[in-house]
Parts: sequence; C-alpha cells; structure tokens
Amino acid sequence: MDVESRRAHLKSLLERDGAIGLAEAAVSYGVSEMTVRRDLLEMEQAGLARRVRGGAVAVGPELFQRRRSVASAAKQVIARKMLALLPRSGAIALDASSTIYQFALEMDPGTISILSTGVETMGVLSASGTARVLLSGGEVQESTGALVGPLAVLSIGQFVFHRVFVSPTCVHPEFGLMESTIEGAEIKRALHLASRSVVVAVDSSKLGESAMARALDLHDVDVLVTELDPADPALDEYRDHVDLL
Repeated sequence: MDVESRRAHLKSLLERDGAIGLAEAAVSYGVSEMTVRRDLLEMEQAGLARRVRGGAVAVGPELFQRRRSVASAAKQVIARKMLALLPRSGAIALDASSTIYQFALEMDPGTISILSTGVETMGVLSASGTARVLLSGGEVQESTGALVGPLAVLSIGQFVFHRVFVSPTCVHPEFGLMESTIEGAEIKRALHLASRSVVVAVDSSKLGESAMARALDLHDVDVLVTELDPADPALDEYRDHVDLL
C-alpha cells in the first residue's frame, strides 16, 4: 500500500472508530511504528487527528450514531436542564449535534415553531405532532447529518428566533466556540445572527479543548449548560462571560 492509500485508510478508520492504535496500525500495514507516527503527524497538521500516547484520536466530524453514545449520561443531564429554557411561544432553532438531539428527545415542544439543521433531530420533533417543525435545507454533511452550505445559511437568515440551542465541538476560554469544520462554524454564526438568545450545551469533556474552526466568541453566548453544578471550579474560566446552568 502506498503512502496516500495508507493515509486515506487511516482517515477512514478514524472516522469509523474515533481512534487509531499505533502498534496495531503498524502491524496491519506492515510498516514501522515510526512510519505510522509520520502519517498521524500529517493528519494532525491537516486538522484530522489529535495525537495521543499510543496513537491518535479523531477531531474531525464523527458518525452521528457514534457521537450519540459518547457521554450519554451527561447529555441527558444537560438536556433536562435545558427544558427550563424552552419558551412557551415563538420560534427556536436547534443545531445538528447529538447533544441537541438528546434535548429533542426530552422536550415536549407544545405548539412552538422549531427550525432544525439536523436530519435526525427533525425526525424526532416531527413525531410530536404538535410543533411546527422546519428543516433548514442545504447540503447534508454525511458524517454528521448536519445541513450546511449557502442554502442553509440563507434559510436561517430568514428567521428571528426567540432562542437557539447549539452544541459545538468544544468550548475554549480564549477562542470561544469551536467546530471541527468550517461549514459547521458558519452554521453556528448564522444561528447566532438570527436569534435573540444563544444557549450552548456541552459536556465537561469539551471544556478547554480546541478544534480547527472558530465559530462564536464567548460574549456571543447567553447561557452555557453543562452536566456540572454551576459552582464547579471547572467552570471558573467561563462564569464571568456567560450565565451558567
């Protein structure tokens, strides 16, 4: 297997499994661990992987079903906290993240209008039978199920939402909300511009991490929701910038 084919296969493994073991990859491809290290370094520099001891983990878009299973207990806590932030009337928007998908599973939307940028989330909300549910349109990002691109941005811009609920790849105290793709960051910015209030939901493992694309600054966020108690010291770097829930 040549270099390009090997790296393409490594990329596919990362997208499927979320991690690559250095020793296992070396044996599988019949090359030295040093060769695999060089491959992983190239992938890290391209923003596709983050090297860790013994291999690398994915930082790019992850398959939706696998993302749903990550930190599932924390996502349930976060989703139930956010129920108190649902308006009784008007319109809201939900992004395509697995955390917001969990929120959709927990909520009773009543008769509010909801725009979703996620195909899976749209399916859950449509089953409620009471809410008016709209899909943003745009190009489907196969690895995440998110609708992205110019058409998605254009359709979002036609609304004024009471509140939007989003979950980024990570939240950094200096760089703010960050996404693994430029397209995903663009959608977050469009949702912010179309809303009176922005609620960000992340499990604590995403705090302090960084990704490829900057989406929003912390001052663009109104409420940060995690599974932690708002008084937890892990949130100290954020409490002066946003309300904590």
